[in-house]
Amino acid sequence: MINVQKPYIETQDNHTRICCDFRLNDGVETLWYEIDKDYTEYLSLDSCDAFFTILTLLASIKGHDISFEAPVSKRLYYGFLDILMPALRIVNPDLMHIKVNAHTKEFDFKPKAVGTALSLGVDSFHALVSSMNTDYPVTHLTLFNSGAFGHEEHTVARELFKKTIRRVALAAQEMDLPLIAVDSNMSEILDISFVQTHSIRNLSFTLLFPKLFKIFFYASGYPVNKFKINPEVVDATHYDLLVAKALCTENLEIMIAGLYDNRIDKILTISSFIPSTHHLNVCILADSNQFLDSSESLLKNCSRCFKCVKTMTALDALGTLDAYSEVFDLKLYKSKKHQYLGQIIYDAKKLKSTHALEILQAGKNKDHFLSWQSYYYAIYQGLSNLKKKIYKNTKKNNLYVSNNLKALNEGKHK
Repeated sequence: MINVQKPYIETQDNHTRICCDFRLNDGVETLWYEIDKDYTEYLSLDSCDAFFTILTLLASIKGHDISFEAPVSKRLYYGFLDILMPALRIVNPDLMHIKVNAHTKEFDFKPKAVGTALSLGVDSFHALVSSMNTDYPVTHLTLFNSGAFGHEEHTVARELFKKTIRRVALAAQEMDLPLIAVDSNMSEILDISFVQTHSIRNLSFTLLFPKLFKIFFYASGYPVNKFKINPEVVDATHYDLLVAKALCTENLEIMIAGLYDNRIDKILTISSFIPSTHHLNVCILADSNQFLDSSESLLKNCSRCFKCVKTMTALDALGTLDAYSEVFDLKLYKSKKHQYLGQIIYDAKKLKSTHALEILQAGKNKDHFLSWQSYYYAIYQGLSNLKKKIYKNTKKNNLYVSNNLKALNEGKHK
């Protein structure tokens, strides 16, 4: 049995930590979230909602029943246990059925703000921009340390999180929107795959502020036609819509942004949003790769990794790449354009990549987008991959023959 005590607040310099102690395996551990003290007024010690989501997930993984001393929103209790948990057990049959004991309550906090998380990627910028055309334009930006900054090295991940705060703060300042950054030891507590649980993790942060957010836009990486729940699903993005509906409360409505937009549509949407041309960051290498040093004036993207290549070629196909000279190395792109587009052609034709197919389709409307050199590199890529496959299979077969001969010789000498 996991016994979860009531939340409490600790003040540290300019920060406020809201903590919750719980007893597990004869020891006491603490799950905490840390915010700037200016947002302390939006917290609530009466509600245990944020802790409920994470610790009930932990209990299901460990196979322990769980009880909560503080009350949980009635709508969240129902959504998490009756809607989300059965789905999670389909995705991960190892999750166990447990008993959850908690008092429920219909809170009435009367929040007014509309939030979204801004990581500076395409999806997050799109969630922000698309909200502007609705009755619920975003009023507050957020950034959560939920595990996306690293899992194994928590100290390194926290430093990267702090570095990202500074970057996002510049974008927020340009847009004249407040930024709420929230740190947590959630990853240390859960110690499981971030990819499989990112929706639950991120949305638990929104539940910290029952007095602030009435609407929260969550950026999904896949359109709704990619929705699926089965044991083969690795990325929770495929069922974000279900997670969002399960984690609503009487006071908070979570909406998925980009339900009907593919990647190329999102890129087209944000390309007319000026702040994205200054701050877009899609790179998977820029914080730790050999191409960049520690200079503050460096580009935000390496312009070499596969995510950079796909984003640059998409912007080129749409005719908007030149506007992103502050964040991408356009000189490098022009020197490698045929090679990069060759990779896109290969991914589209051979790997049937949806995004690559979208890029080629968009490029049909631009003169001289593809050249014979691009097709040459696509063919070269295919032959290179075939050569590697043949070499790998040959090496495997040679090892198999060698082992059989060795066993045969050993048998003769017995």
